[in-house]
Amino acid sequence: METYNKLRRATYYSNPKESQKFTFKYLEFSKKRKDSFHTAIANFYLGNSYVVQSNYENALNRYLKSADYFEKRDSSRYSSVLNGIGAAYENSGNDSLSLKYFKKSQIISQSRGDLRRSAIALNNIGNIYKNRGEYQTAKEYMENAVADIETTGKKQYIIPLTINLANAYTDLNDFDKSLKSFKKILTQIDTIKDIYSYAATLRGLGTSNIAKGKNKLGLGYLKQAYKKYNSSDFFDERYDMMPDLINAYKLNNQYKKGLFLFDEYNAIKDSIFNTEKDKNLTEALQKYEVEKKDVELKLLKVEGEKNEQQKKLYSFIALAGILIAGLLGFFGYKNRKKNTILDKQKRMLEITLDEKNTLLKEVHHRVKNSFQIVSSLLYLQSENVDDKEAKIAIKEAENRVRSMVLIHQRLYNKDELVGINTQDYFSDLVRDVIESHQFKKEKIQYELKVEPMVLDIETTTPIGLILNELIVNTLKHAFEEVDENSKIIVIFAKEKNELVLKVIDNGKGFEGEIKSTSFGITLMKALSKKLKASLNYISEPSKGTKAILNIKKFSILS
Repeated sequence: METYNKLRRATYYSNPKESQKFTFKYLEFSKKRKDSFHTAIANFYLGNSYVVQSNYENALNRYLKSADYFEKRDSSRYSSVLNGIGAAYENSGNDSLSLKYFKKSQIISQSRGDLRRSAIALNNIGNIYKNRGEYQTAKEYMENAVADIETTGKKQYIIPLTINLANAYTDLNDFDKSLKSFKKILTQIDTIKDIYSYAATLRGLGTSNIAKGKNKLGLGYLKQAYKKYNSSDFFDERYDMMPDLINAYKLNNQYKKGLFLFDEYNAIKDSIFNTEKDKNLTEALQKYEVEKKDVELKLLKVEGEKNEQQKKLYSFIALAGILIAGLLGFFGYKNRKKNTILDKQKRMLEITLDEKNTLLKEVHHRVKNSFQIVSSLLYLQSENVDDKEAKIAIKEAENRVRSMVLIHQRLYNKDELVGINTQDYFSDLVRDVIESHQFKKEKIQYELKVEPMVLDIETTTPIGLILNELIVNTLKHAFEEVDENSKIIVIFAKEKNELVLKVIDNGKGFEGEIKSTSFGITLMKALSKKLKASLNYISEPSKGTKAILNIKKFSILS
């Protein structure tokens, strides 16, 4: 077991799959010895190996098995497992659950006085906020992480955490502090053994000096960093810093070198794009095949119930075939054989197309029914709740589900099986949201200015949920009392290379910033991130509010 563990560590970064094989052998011997402790350790190591391979579902499965053992037996290792679970959720895009486990890990480590694990958890929490664009909060967590880790004296942890903090200062444009931190790292780092951190520090010094207008000095650091990445086969990091180096060449009037690097960058970018496109196509085909088999099984299940109907249908088809044959005979014996062949080919094509459409419709029908069940459960729950705030919260959840029901209902009922017409969908969605809110005196007036286009489901679903939240927020907060002059305007159109959604009201307006503590605001931020979109508000007291969503990632089908 010790030998396999050493082999696991030795190949962890260089050959992840080989490392995983050694870990499975370690697990095999642990089970043979009925050694629960080392079995839990092996599951933790396997969780780490699956994270490296981007297989987050299997990673979570292994981490949870390990957590079950360590939770009440070893709080130190339990803290490490929680960190691993947080990392798996972070990489799979669920940063809310990721934060939950990172924070739990940090609290346990701090209570034990384990500042090393506490610092790692604080750093991970800071990275979550950095990815959300909340740079001030990220910096505060990373400062605490560095403060904790420096007490341990362990340079292998101090240096990477300090690099993250220096980058956080850069994100906040505090270049004096970032330069100070990067220079401090240079005094501590082993530039021969820790090439990765050394190159990252040189890059940080380069970008910070460029930002301060010290272009020549900044270019020197960036060239050194690029050379280190290149000579040590850190190809992802080399590619990632290419735009910084290209810009530095430009600022130093070294256009020929910048152009040469720019061409190389584009060549790599095209290669990555083609690889990703092939991967996405393969995943899409696999997903389609799974869904197709699922639908086929369901169709076979109800086959017995439809036997009688099929007999009638076959009789009708046979009668139609006889009639068609008679008509063909009427038009001439010489063309009968040729027309019969063409008719058979046409029918086979139609049957094939109908089968595919049936499969897609069945998928959308199942999804729609599932959402409708959820919506009905929420409605029934709201009827049995007396608390006003809880009732409102359940109603808002019901509205969110309803926005997704509308999508799959349209896909099921119409010929458009893969796309949604924005004009029809927005009209139904806005009407449903407004009609679900009752007013004492007046019904609020609304106007839609929606450019007709067909978007794919991946684009329509988050836009629909965001529009739902914006309308609900307007109805809840924009008007003290709704009167005949109260109005909401929804505008949706393509402007240049973006889709732009605007929700405008003539309500009371507001001053300052929108509070980001509500679930609705958090949901809109997460959905905006998926669309690579920015959501901004323009408001003045007594003059109303304008919410503007600029969407960069979308797919227009027609």
